[in-house]
Amino acid sequence: MTDSHQENPASAGEDQEALAGGFPEIEAIRPVDFPCWLMRIISTVVRAEVDRRMEPLGLTQAQWIPVLHLASGKAHTAADLARRTLQTPGAMTRLVDRLVDKGIIERERSTDDRRVVSLCLTEEGLAAARQVPDIVKGVNSAALSPLSPDELTQFHGYLRRIYEAMPNTLSVDMCLPQDGCAGDATDNSDNTAQPPGKERAL
Repeated sequence: MTDSHQENPASAGEDQEALAGGFPEIEAIRPVDFPCWLMRIISTVVRAEVDRRMEPLGLTQAQWIPVLHLASGKAHTAADLARRTLQTPGAMTRLVDRLVDKGIIERERSTDDRRVVSLCLTEEGLAAARQVPDIVKGVNSAALSPLSPDELTQFHGYLRRIYEAMPNTLSVDMCLPQDGCAGDATDNSDNTAQPPGKERAL
């Protein structure tokens, strides 16, 4: 009688070959061979370094961008911040809650309309906001330091051309937050970022 659970010799041999040498008919893909993949890796490393330098301020990537929007005077409510950072109102409310708990932001209910809650930076938040641009610029300058000024101008131009062509080259609508300010403020713990809208703010 044949054991129904007996291993197929041919199958076992194929498994051993796969473990030993992989599947040679599948083309190998290495990040270093793909510019977009390299940009993703570089962006991840840059973000990690920015977060490391933000630690003394008590701010994460998800948090310092809304803080800058408030400091600029271009956002005054959680709804404003949600629109500018491409997040859902619920996700932004939770993020604002954390910033309030940290003493970075405070809420003020409007005297004209009690339904409207304005946000403003505390003294601690304002002090942190003043340091954020130098940290971000410092990390970017360090990362791009291997390029000469002319190369950097060319590189920036190439990235802009790629970005502007994306609605035609890829089947997605791309956009930056309003005024082209820093985006991607998704808080990993919320994982509720909205998909980009059709308006493109370059």
